[in-house]
Amino acid sequence: MLNYMMITDYKIDTWFIKIQVDQLAASKGLILAGYYLANENINDLSTDRPAHRIADKIADNFNSALLIVVDNREVTLGMGSSPLRISQSIDGKWKPKDKANIIYEGGIAHTDAMYSLLKAEEYRNLVDFDNHLDNIALDWQNQKLNKIIDEAVDKHK
Repeated sequence: MLNYMMITDYKIDTWFIKIQVDQLAASKGLILAGYYLANENINDLSTDRPAHRIADKIADNFNSALLIVVDNREVTLGMGSSPLRISQSIDGKWKPKDKANIIYEGGIAHTDAMYSLLKAEEYRNLVDFDNHLDNIALDWQNQKLNKIIDEAVDKHK
């Protein structure tokens, strides 16, 4: 079984990010499989040029790469549907995946876990790479938050 890793929205040089993330993925036996972003504006589902550049670099090394945009309007305490808008690299172009063809591992358990994490406002503890560059004491790998997420998922299995 392959393990995958996604990276989040960084607004810095893609070469630097790629080196940092590639080193982390390799050290953990992971494959960098995609890129995701959640825009600040709740109605914004766009992907900017840096996001496409990073996703394209990932697709150069992993031909089934994914580009995921979080639809912030769908991130609610009573989520009825997935807030993820998923595109896949096909012949060098990003094509949206049909929502009907997307199966989420964990199903309702993950939705319940997301509900509890949202209610606890754990998103406030998320550190992205820009935050880390502003203060290198911040953990851009989010090890503490990842543990909290894992515990929430385990609790809702």
